[in-house]
Amino acid sequence: MKKNLNILIILILIGLGMNSYAQNLPVACGGSTEWYGVVGDNGFSDFDWEVTGGTILRNYNDSIQVQWNFIAGAHFIRVTEINRYGCSSEQLEDTVLITSPFIDVGLDEELCRGETYEFVAATSDVTSLLWQDGSSGETFIASESGDYWVRVEDEYGCVNSDTATLIVHELPIIDLGTDTTLCETNGSIVYDASGYSSVNWLDGESIAPMFTVYTSTQDQEIWVTVTGQFGCEGSDTVVVRFCGEFEIPNAFTPNDDGSNDKWEIEQLFVFEQVTIDVYNRWGERVFHTDGYSSGQYWDGTDQKGKKLPMDAYYYVIDLHNDEEPIVGTVTIIR
Repeated sequence: MKKNLNILIILILIGLGMNSYAQNLPVACGGSTEWYGVVGDNGFSDFDWEVTGGTILRNYNDSIQVQWNFIAGAHFIRVTEINRYGCSSEQLEDTVLITSPFIDVGLDEELCRGETYEFVAATSDVTSLLWQDGSSGETFIASESGDYWVRVEDEYGCVNSDTATLIVHELPIIDLGTDTTLCETNGSIVYDASGYSSVNWLDGESIAPMFTVYTSTQDQEIWVTVTGQFGCEGSDTVVVRFCGEFEIPNAFTPNDDGSNDKWEIEQLFVFEQVTIDVYNRWGERVFHTDGYSSGQYWDGTDQKGKKLPMDAYYYVIDLHNDEEPIVGTVTIIR
């Protein structure tokens, strides 16, 4: 037997602390836990509850505790009263509008020290937005490891939040040492960049862990970029200097007065494989030497020992160390 009952669905507000918010039917926030109760026509009735869009956590007959899900939209609380005689009322219902503002800051991210990442807050149906640092923009620029969260609120006071983690990897450390000077004949220095995922030396082509620098007439800037296990890059630079000043005189006076009688090039002896060729204005070679020492200085004579006239002569100095040959002119003054 069914009878019409005068049922009033009411909301019992509990737990309204600092982070809570009050609400009344017909609105509830997605994810919230609320109490609902009824009053029948006598104190001896049983009540049969049904909730859509939520879960009944506790049932005390005339009141229930409901955990609402995050599916926004209209949901229902239905209740039927059964009196002490087993008679049931018609099922009555009330509508509860579940609202849940949407927020998504994306996936966790990783980057390298010195880089920045822009978190973007994708939202809908929100009236306010708050990042963990108190800012309220749609984006947040981060450069340090940590959790980054944003909280949003809608017109009903319902809140939602999302968090993403940023991991910042340190750059790999590579140290080539201090600047140095290379003076030895056919000297060399080997630099080691072992232990990294990839290595790229100054020429853009050398990718082996080891890189050898040979004696040169010029200062050499050696740099390397290495890549660590997380794809982060580190680099270092070192300068290898040539000892002494490599200067080529542009004139000499072979008049046997004991001063500047020979064409002497300081520091050229360092290069054991050096060759020197000197040509007159007609392209005829007048001097040649393999190697360079005091006994191989040009004294202004041709290859037959005949004194050459005062003139400008063209020279080619090849160090045979993968550098381009050095060319220029030197003048005999008599």
